[in-house]
Amino acid sequence: MTGCRLLWRGAGHSVALFVVAATAASAMAQELAVSALRSQIDDAVAPYVAAADFQGVVGVQRDGEAALVLSYGLASIELEVPHRPTDIFMIGSVSKQFTAVAILLLEEDGALRTNDPVGHHLPTFGHGDEVTIEQLLTHRSGVADIYSLERFGETGGQGGTFDQVIVDLGQMELTHRPGAAYAYSNGGYAVLAAVIEQVSGESYGEFLERRLFAPLGMASSADGGPTSSVKNRVPGYDPWGRAQLAPVVPASTTYNTGAGSLWSSADDLLTWTSALHTGRVLSDRAYAKLIRDYGDEYGYGVSVFQRFGRDVVGHDGRVAGFASDVARYLADRLTVVVLSNVQSVARDEVRR
Repeated sequence: MTGCRLLWRGAGHSVALFVVAATAASAMAQELAVSALRSQIDDAVAPYVAAADFQGVVGVQRDGEAALVLSYGLASIELEVPHRPTDIFMIGSVSKQFTAVAILLLEEDGALRTNDPVGHHLPTFGHGDEVTIEQLLTHRSGVADIYSLERFGETGGQGGTFDQVIVDLGQMELTHRPGAAYAYSNGGYAVLAAVIEQVSGESYGEFLERRLFAPLGMASSADGGPTSSVKNRVPGYDPWGRAQLAPVVPASTTYNTGAGSLWSSADDLLTWTSALHTGRVLSDRAYAKLIRDYGDEYGYGVSVFQRFGRDVVGHDGRVAGFASDVARYLADRLTVVVLSNVQSVARDEVRR
């Protein structure tokens, strides 16, 4: 009896040693894989940092695994402050997916329908009877782009009010018959933000904070506002000459609300993207509407396309001083985030 007990204890000890050794080997293999990935990203980004075409943060995460967030270059050239993984950037048109999700949440609430004419919710909008909410979401409305507005040119994109911009958009001639063609329009997304405000009774930023940012713990994400009073927000730069950068004034929320007015961090965008694509934000029906290709590889506020033979949902963004990209590789359950405080197309090379 004693011998049997000793034999059992010996076998258990061997199993325990095997499990410990296997776990250690697995951890070491994972550490080596992360180190190799870090080196690959470093090598890919280095030439653009050296050329002053990129400085910022790159984040990569597969669902259920730890995020890898790497920072490059300077957050502030004037102060020679290096970037940190926690830095916060303007994300430009990456904002559009948040606007689209807000519309879908309001539809789930029964407050609107995506096939509603805009005039049902904005009775004074000039093209309210011609254009539907879905046409705004899919860039098929014919509503002019913000940059076409006379007020934008006269004020350098800084003067006026958001309400005046909506009136201006309603008074401008449509670029085409609604539904007849695809034409990317930041103006259409400004109108969507106005719909969100009218239907919810809150500002665009307040609605996103209450329904999306706070529930998901996205403490680094917000709409517009001054940059100087928010910790970790970085200034923006534009290329100037050869390997030089010039500071810029951030775009005014007067013109980019709904289309490109949000600030966020890599960690928040990784959190957001994982939640969005794993059923924690929208119902299955609403999610299917979001990522459907309505033509020209575009859904509701997201691009829908293939890269490296994989189905991808994402969006890029560019505003004065900033460039960004968020891509979700659906089958791999993998998200790649690129954030830069340099407005440069080098972001396109970095994301690839």
